[in-house]
Amino acid sequence: MRKTAFALSLVIQFILTFAFLFIVYIIYALLDVEEADMINGIGFIVFQPLFGFILTAITIVICFIAGLPIRLKTKIKQWWLTKPLIPILGFVIGVLLLILAFNPNLTETKQIILYGETVNKEVPNITVSITGWFLTAFCLLHFYPQSLLVLFRGQPANTLIK
Repeated sequence: MRKTAFALSLVIQFILTFAFLFIVYIIYALLDVEEADMINGIGFIVFQPLFGFILTAITIVICFIAGLPIRLKTKIKQWWLTKPLIPILGFVIGVLLLILAFNPNLTETKQIILYGETVNKEVPNITVSITGWFLTAFCLLHFYPQSLLVLFRGQPANTLIK
């Protein structure tokens, strides 16, 4: 029964993280569209979901590997499960960083070629965006809702550990 619950929890974590990151990617891609014409629309509909899928999958693999100690080491897992506010706070900070990257004081100016001309374009701050992206991904992927339930019930976290 515990293995089934673990597998189900893992699947839900992957699906939730993938869906959220994919939506964030599509929003960023939509905000990058310069002109809404037929060619750009078709390119957006065809290529952006593909790029979003690939980038999101790579991010999840990286965050999963980085979080293996949380999943495999009993002491680390127990510590993580007793502090469910850490992934919640990390998720909130990550989303705030993703939004903050669009702040006019933080945006960056890049030169792009548009219709054969070099044009300056304001883009979100790359460092802030990447930090928010990975922080959000890691915290969503390693959020255990059952640890919140145990915390609210006052039970020890070792009831969650195999």
